[in-house]
Amino acid sequence: MSRAPRNAQRRAIGSIGGFFARVLLFFAIALALWYAARQWVVLPPAWLAEHVMGWAFPHWVRGAEAAGDVQTLITALTVAAPDGRIGEVTVEAGALKYAYGAPLLAALLFATWPRGLAWKLPLGLLLLFPFQAWGICAEWLVHVAVQLGPAVADQAGFGAFATNLIGAGYQLGFLILPSLTPVLIWLVLDRRLVATVLLEGALSGYEAR
Repeated sequence: MSRAPRNAQRRAIGSIGGFFARVLLFFAIALALWYAARQWVVLPPAWLAEHVMGWAFPHWVRGAEAAGDVQTLITALTVAAPDGRIGEVTVEAGALKYAYGAPLLAALLFATWPRGLAWKLPLGLLLLFPFQAWGICAEWLVHVAVQLGPAVADQAGFGAFATNLIGAGYQLGFLILPSLTPVLIWLVLDRRLVATVLLEGALSGYEAR
């Protein structure tokens, strides 16, 4: 292999390596700020989740309350205690674990500093809210449809098929969407960098032949 292809490969690797180093640096900073403001960063997706649940299940959802980053759904569903007393069901969701995509998106954008960063960052954060709300809603629904037993699930109107869908939605909202969504939004907002990286990789591979 000649010296020119080697240099091209090193430049491509260096460019990608420098990008990941910047992402890690900015992610550490953004994560610290995000955690310090955790009681406020969960408010928009929690508000959205509450209203989505109220719209989707008006016959048993009464509202929601926040205590720090924990969101409690208040319902009209009931559960019987062993001593015969009847209590109303409330279920909790830890909203923070669905919202870490915000510092990840900020780190990706600051690492590449695209043109229009001043509007792309708030737009990207706004686009994350529905997916964060998905996770909160799914956790509430898993409690109602699965963890509290068939008696509560029947009151809510969830059969076997709905319960399976809720379980799949919870896995998607917990395992995939929080990390994948900010990356996809960043790719859409900063397509120039993606094209540059792909072009550098293609050119270095071509020159190495």
